[in-house]
Amino acid sequence: MRFIKQSFIVGVSAGIYYLSLLLNEWVLGEPAFSFDVHWVFFPSGIRFVLVLLALESGALGIALGGFFWIYQDHPELGVQFALLTGCLAGLSPLLARQLSIIFLGLDREFKEVSPKTLLKISLLFATLSALLHQLWFYTQGLTDNLALSFGAMSLSNWAGTLLVLLTFKFMVQRSASPARDRQNF
Repeated sequence: MRFIKQSFIVGVSAGIYYLSLLLNEWVLGEPAFSFDVHWVFFPSGIRFVLVLLALESGALGIALGGFFWIYQDHPELGVQFALLTGCLAGLSPLLARQLSIIFLGLDREFKEVSPKTLLKISLLFATLSALLHQLWFYTQGLTDNLALSFGAMSLSNWAGTLLVLLTFKFMVQRSASPARDRQNF
């Protein structure tokens, strides 16, 4: 039964991440800065939330969704490229979570997290994810300027993460307010 539940979480996470990539491209268009670097990257926030909530199963789903997206979007780069890029997408938020537990004192069960802690974790995640991806892209000859692409991707990841977190905060606040307050919205 546990395997079925984890498989379901992986599948749902893969679907959510894939759809977030589709939505990001639909809303913001093709990457505008360099290979796979958008000005705002909403899926970064989705990765952040999925790993904080679903841990390894979320990370595996992200890797799977990322693999399918990259292979569909860049089939000329091959299956191995898509597989490793998807793995980086899933691994980076999981690694950032682990580093946050060690260095920032994040509660392992995610029971008590302040807005300040979320801000620190999201910055660490955005930076780590951009670093791993840009190093990979640079070794593959897809990034001309490593430093500029890293900086742009870090900021786009962080902007996307903050926008997703603010959206979730707004949704939680709206659902927690009394029914009469919702009518005034």
